[in-house]
Amino acid sequence: MTPILVALITAAATLGSAFINKPSSQGNTSTNPAPTNPSNSNASECHPTIANKVCVAHLVVQINSDEPQQVKSNQRLPLKAGDTMKFLSLTYCIPTEVKLNKLEAKVYLFKDSIENYQDMLSTSSTFPINTGCHNISNFPNSWQLAAGQHQVSIPIIKYDGSYRVVDKSFYLNLDVGQ
Repeated sequence: MTPILVALITAAATLGSAFINKPSSQGNTSTNPAPTNPSNSNASECHPTIANKVCVAHLVVQINSDEPQQVKSNQRLPLKAGDTMKFLSLTYCIPTEVKLNKLEAKVYLFKDSIENYQDMLSTSSTFPINTGCHNISNFPNSWQLAAGQHQVSIPIIKYDGSYRVVDKSFYLNLDVGQ
């Protein structure tokens, strides 16, 4: 009985491994964001486990006058006290399953990771609500950073009819040294 059971488990593992390692005929479906063009982007820029909600794919920030850099959710940025952080653009994606009639997003800096909602950057852009990925820019202000452990949070506020849903899943940790 045991040799038959071992043979069945081995056969199942071999078939499972072959199925998992089979090359896909769908091309590259990488979840790594690339520069977006709303006319040809799709919601695959966000993590596949959140394909049923609006998500922030990435931000482009500029620290002091350095080159702009793309950052993703949960990323940790080492900075120095006195650094200036400017948000250049926010890329978000709307999958086909999501129904909404309005979308908002603001960028908050929580000093010492305490949620006080005083330091906010907002954009005057209107947020397109059609399916796909969209790039929003024109954040007019920047932050001068003080020493401490800070967090940047970008809540996405989705309106589906009269229902308001707030998603706070996108954030950055800022380690601001002396």
